[in-house]
Amino acid sequence: MNCMKEAGPFTNMIKVNNPFDGQLVSEVPEFTSQNAAGAIERAIRGRSLAAVLTSRQRSEILNNTAELVALRGKEFAECITREAGKPISSAKREVMRCINTLQLSAAEAIQFNGETIPFDSMESGAGKLGFYENKPLGVILAITPYNDPLNLVAHKLGPAVATGNSVILKPSEMTPLSAIMLCDAFLEAGLPEECISVVTGYGAKLGDSLFRHDAIRMISFTGGVESGKKIAKMSGMVKLSLELGGVGSSIVMADADLIKAISACVDGAFSAAGQNCISVQNVFIERSVYESFCKEFVLQTATLVSGDPQFPETDIGPMITEQAAVAVEQKVDQLIAEGATLLHGHKRSGSVYEPTVLASASSECWADKNEIFGPVVILHAIDTLDEAVDRCNRTPGTIHQSIFTSNLQSAMKAYRCLDASMVLVNDSTDFRIDGMPFGGVGSGGIGREGVKFSMAEMTQTKALCLS
Repeated sequence: MNCMKEAGPFTNMIKVNNPFDGQLVSEVPEFTSQNAAGAIERAIRGRSLAAVLTSRQRSEILNNTAELVALRGKEFAECITREAGKPISSAKREVMRCINTLQLSAAEAIQFNGETIPFDSMESGAGKLGFYENKPLGVILAITPYNDPLNLVAHKLGPAVATGNSVILKPSEMTPLSAIMLCDAFLEAGLPEECISVVTGYGAKLGDSLFRHDAIRMISFTGGVESGKKIAKMSGMVKLSLELGGVGSSIVMADADLIKAISACVDGAFSAAGQNCISVQNVFIERSVYESFCKEFVLQTATLVSGDPQFPETDIGPMITEQAAVAVEQKVDQLIAEGATLLHGHKRSGSVYEPTVLASASSECWADKNEIFGPVVILHAIDTLDEAVDRCNRTPGTIHQSIFTSNLQSAMKAYRCLDASMVLVNDSTDFRIDGMPFGGVGSGGIGREGVKFSMAEMTQTKALCLS
């Protein structure tokens, strides 16, 4: 593991266990503050090496890394399934997205340019010429979660390398293995060793040594809202990009293609066992089609196969830990106690929690404002689009909201009025391509990801004026 070179020695190791059966997959070092200091010193040396790489060199490194991931796609997918519990079919799709993210980064490394500055737009600037460039910040600290352990790492590393930064990666301690594989692929592809380092450990123990270090110029974090708030409080005068998530909701009007809406919402609610910041948690359905929608939604949900993620027929794998599954089970108990009706599911076997469908009996629902982060969806009857928009906007933070309708005016009203960074029409909230701007509103986050947009976050302008 060259990406951890010079960080040892290590006193303790962290066990990485298979979420489905609890079997030991591997062990990684538990970094202490002293180990983290070594990684930071390495990154400080690396920032000079990264900054002098030409755009062509950076692009070639990224393309070479993408080729290595493609060559080892089966190995990467199996690693994701073992450490994160993703069904193997979903893990293979994540590998393909990682390759795409790296290829996008390679293309943007060449075409991510500055602009000329029209100094003569003011009288005092007559006769002056100038331009600005996008220069690297220096050292980027990237922190990634467990739910997309490979592609979300690529979304940090790809733009950081493309813009000439060095980067310290702290992956989730529960899913560090595919991240380490990717970092080693970068080094094999030609990236200087000092330009990328991996720190494996617990954020609560490493926070002070990482977040408060003067060499860190940006923290790019994907994770929970409370953790994001702690990072913002601790970090001081550094640039922040916080992708935190929130409650995703879909509106289904009576004039929608109901078959399409049901299929999209079932997939959007239960893929990745609902452990997704843009998964469908609430569906607000116009009352005239509510009963028929619920009936068909339950029928489709009942066809999903839960269980061992290594089997190709498995649709829903385990949650990341049994404790996470228990927490979701308890949230559903709370919703039922508050009046929701169980339509399907609410059964748990260890870390596997079956896809669960609830019908809300109240216009005041706990799930309007709170993220469940599990395979649970709540179906609500609404009378008007205005009512649905109001319910969607009750959440303090979100990323995507969506509407299913055949009426252009309804679609545009939803786009104008829904408080989200993206409104999808005739699709669920669970849609993303790796080149689009991506991030939250409200407590859903700060800044934007997506390759080109992350690159803008990871750079600063430097201007030249010629007289």
